[in-house]
Amino acid sequence: MTGLLTRIGTRIDTWNGKAKMKCFRAGWPSRTRPGIRFHRTSNVQYRYLDAGKGHTIVFTADPPMTLEVYDELVEVFASQFRVIVVELPAMGFSAARQGFGFGFRETCDDLAEFIRAICGEGNVFAFSCAATLSGIDLAVRMPELASHLCFIQGGGTEAFARWKTGRDPKGILARPVLGQLVMRRMAPRRMPQWYRLSVGRKEQIDDFCACAEHSFEQGAMWSLASAYQIYMDHSEELPAPPQPILSIWGGADRSHPRQNVHSLAQIYDDVSCVTFDDLGHTPELEDPRRVFEAIVEFTDA
Repeated sequence: MTGLLTRIGTRIDTWNGKAKMKCFRAGWPSRTRPGIRFHRTSNVQYRYLDAGKGHTIVFTADPPMTLEVYDELVEVFASQFRVIVVELPAMGFSAARQGFGFGFRETCDDLAEFIRAICGEGNVFAFSCAATLSGIDLAVRMPELASHLCFIQGGGTEAFARWKTGRDPKGILARPVLGQLVMRRMAPRRMPQWYRLSVGRKEQIDDFCACAEHSFEQGAMWSLASAYQIYMDHSEELPAPPQPILSIWGGADRSHPRQNVHSLAQIYDDVSCVTFDDLGHTPELEDPRRVFEAIVEFTDA
C-alpha cells in the first residue's frame, strides 16, 4: 500500500506534465528574461538561464526561488563565467513527465543528461541545499562533468535527514498523498514563513516574496513533499568525490540546525570552508559579489 500511495503522491506533483511543458514554453515563463531557455531530457523539460562566456558554472535554483531572482547573480558571475542557472525537476517551471518518480538516482541521472547536453564537461558545480547530494553523486560517478564543487548550504545525507525532520516535525510532508495535497494548498502561505526563517538580509524578503507569489500565480511548482519522501530518502553517505570542494555557508540561516554548518568537512577530507555570518540560506542571491569572490579565489587556487 505504501508503494501505491507513493506513486499516487508523485502523480499529483507531475500531473498534466506534458501540457505544462507546452504552456511554459509558450507562455510567461519563456519571456521574463532574454537568456531563458528550455531543454527536454528523458523525464524533464528544464527551464534555465544561459549568460556570459568562459568556464561554465552551474547554479541550481533553490525553490521557491525561480530564475526571476537571479539577475544580479548572473550579472556578477557573467563577468568571468558562462553562467547556467537551472530549475530542478518539478520545481519552478521545470515540468516533469507524468511517471517521473523523484528517486535519488533517477533525479541525478536526468540532471546529468541536462548538464552533458547544455553545459558539457569540466563545469563548476555551484549547487545549493539538497541539490548538493546530486552534485556529489554526479561528481563521483561522472567526474568528467565537474572540475570544482562549490556547495551552498550543502551537506551529506545525515545532515539533510536532520534538516528534513526540523522542517517537518509532525511528519506531514513525509506522508504520501497527504504531503503533496497539503504542500499544493499551503505553498503560497508557507513561502513567507520560509523566507523569514532562512533569509539573512531581511530587507530582501519582500522582493523574494513578491517574485515567488507571482511565479506561483503563473503555475510555478514546489514539489517539496515528493522530494522529502523519495529523493531525500537516500540513507548512506556518498563516496568522496575526486574534485576539490568549497563549502559556502550563510550563518544567518535559521532553517538548518547548528550541526549542519559545514558538515561536508566532517565527512570528506580537504574541504575549504567560507562562512558569511550576515547572510542566510541563499548567500549567492543575498550578496552575489562576495560569493563570486570566494568562488573565484577557490577555483583560481
